Amino acid sequence: MKKLSVAFLWHMHQPWYRDERSGEFLMPWVFLHAIKDYADMLWIQSHYPRVRATYNLVPSLMTQLDYYAKEGWKQDRFLSLLGKESAMLNEEERADLLDKGFFANQRTMIPSLWRYSELHQKRSRFRSANEAIRHFDGEELTELSVLFLLSWCGVMLKRTNALVKSLIAKGSGFSQLEKIELLETLITFCAQIPHFYKTMQEEDRIAVFTTPFYHPILPLLLDMNAAKASDSNIAAPNKWSDFSEDAERHVQSAIEWYESVFGVKPRGFWPAEGSVSVQALELLAKNGVKFACTDEDVLFKSLPSPRYRIDLYKRYSLKTDGGEIGLLFRDKALSDLIGFNYSSMEAQAAADDFMAKLKGIYDSVDFNAIVPVFLDGENAWEFYENNAFDFFNALYDRLNKAEWCRAVTIPEAYALEESPQIDLQSLQPGSWIYGSFSTWMGHSEKNRAWEELAQTREIARQYFDKIDAKTQTAILKELMIAEGSDWFWWYGDDHYTPLAAEFDEIFRSHLIQVYRLLGLKPRPSLNEPIKRVEIVADQIAQSASISPKIDGQKSSYYEWVGAGKLDLSRAFSAMDSSLALFKTLYFGTDGRYYYFMLSGNVEPIKAGGYELSIEMQGAFVYDRRIRLSGEILRAPFQSDGIKVAFSDNLEIAIYAPLAKPEERLEVAFLLRKQDTLIQRVPLYNTLTLGAPNFDAAWYI
Repeated sequence: MKKLSVAFLWHMHQPWYRDERSGEFLMPWVFLHAIKDYADMLWIQSHYPRVRATYNLVPSLMTQLDYYAKEGWKQDRFLSLLGKESAMLNEEERADLLDKGFFANQRTMIPSLWRYSELHQKRSRFRSANEAIRHFDGEELTELSVLFLLSWCGVMLKRTNALVKSLIAKGSGFSQLEKIELLETLITFCAQIPHFYKTMQEEDRIAVFTTPFYHPILPLLLDMNAAKASDSNIAAPNKWSDFSEDAERHVQSAIEWYESVFGVKPRGFWPAEGSVSVQALELLAKNGVKFACTDEDVLFKSLPSPRYRIDLYKRYSLKTDGGEIGLLFRDKALSDLIGFNYSSMEAQAAADDFMAKLKGIYDSVDFNAIVPVFLDGENAWEFYENNAFDFFNALYDRLNKAEWCRAVTIPEAYALEESPQIDLQSLQPGSWIYGSFSTWMGHSEKNRAWEELAQTREIARQYFDKIDAKTQTAILKELMIAEGSDWFWWYGDDHYTPLAAEFDEIFRSHLIQVYRLLGLKPRPSLNEPIKRVEIVADQIAQSASISPKIDGQKSSYYEWVGAGKLDLSRAFSAMDSSLALFKTLYFGTDGRYYYFMLSGNVEPIKAGGYELSIEMQGAFVYDRRIRLSGEILRAPFQSDGIKVAFSDNLEIAIYAPLAKPEERLEVAFLLRKQDTLIQRVPLYNTLTLGAPNFDAAWYI
């Protein structure tokens, strides 16, 4: 009987946040995702004996987790702030807490705790944390600290940990003692996570892969020309260095780390960002790696014409001078559905949709297909209800019961002799982002970062033989950390984070430390930010009352002057944004109606088959699906407080006169084609709107 095999790979990674001089963690994301995601993903899967998967653990992430287990929460800058007695906080610390204490998803995480939601509503009434600190007392700040931690606890902790359960049941009025006990409990939980993975692998329930140690773009370290080979238009840095020794060191140290934790050598690697080249795969094969994975764009650039979609669902191998290595190529569409789209659907419907798409593949081939689904295993779940627990239970239950398909590990998939195997004659260098390296090289900021790194590497090479072994090791560590992909990801204008300046500072600090270890004065340019100040933020607040004519056209320049603006392209990162038709959302109110204009590439919508869902919750509730073809192309749609017009743009007016300062509206728009979600606006959260107050900020 023909059978389809779906091979999940959940990639777990965070950049290096630890300052090597002080031992302090500058950002808390390793800890937060540990208590929310790393154990949850295993725990959910463990309830389904026929569901198997591959987990990719980056050594730099797991090493940081080990530091938390050994050194505790006081080595983390933000956790230390949370743990401090509220009465002992100075004004700057109180403001910092009132800013970062709400770094949780506003649609799924904050509302899950009633007191957290109350505190968030109170905080949102003030333009700045400095203004808000006068209105929050010590008890509320203690509550905020505890509730922040509870909001980041995954379902496993919430259902199995006695302290977490009791604090959630208590709801409010937490003590300093309870806060410290919670921090200590969560650190203990973090310490158990590596053992959980080791046990599951020894029980043959999962396979664990890894990545070059500090998550570098391996092909670029081995040969800068790989960037040109993947994209002839890319601009190269003006200065370069020989990073090939570092590339080998990243691979070998990753293997050594893996062996120290799991007692065996790793069989497979997910190269950082799915970045591959023949030279990179040769290095992996030479070090005994049997399997590697990347993206479909790399495959389709590498195959001779004609190319067919079904080619994606076969096994591949590549012979290199280092040995033969097996390859699977990621199904981008299916992976992105889980990573970006299903969070806006009801769990059962999302699971049904995924299974239907697998069945469509099964019915379209005459062989035993392998469907590779590879994606980030941590960052997407906060956008799902219940940290994606309901979705994964629904999906794994269906996979556990299905007779026509099975969930397998990557080594198992590759061992399926009944599935076709193709020997690749060549391989195009590329990554899982557009099949090129433009995310990490080409932009002036990215290239300047490479130039600073290259010059620092050359200085280190000049002085290396004149320093002791301990200092050599410390310098190599700083350089390898700086070679990680994440720093280059945030340079340029293709990705956005409000923490870009912090990432820039951390990157440059590692290069500065190389000079300090050499006893040299750092280059002056390393004290100058690489990241340019953003003039246009992803969201601009409304500055004046607006009352535009809802006709689908920008009838005059002035009708949207004063509107708020949301740049939708900032939300795209690893997601393939080619299907996203709307690029900008304008919004505003005149006190009675809220107005919205979605602009971008709307011509494909006019061909028909598209629907717009309007979802509004809060003081006013609307839930409407409107066909964007036929009548609406000739005249505006109007019904029950909503008016929609579609022509050059999509314009919407919704009757919602907010009367009180604390009232809020949560708004989202979903564009579908034949029941397939094409785009969600905003991509992750809702747009949170308040009563008219054009001096105050609006929040997403």
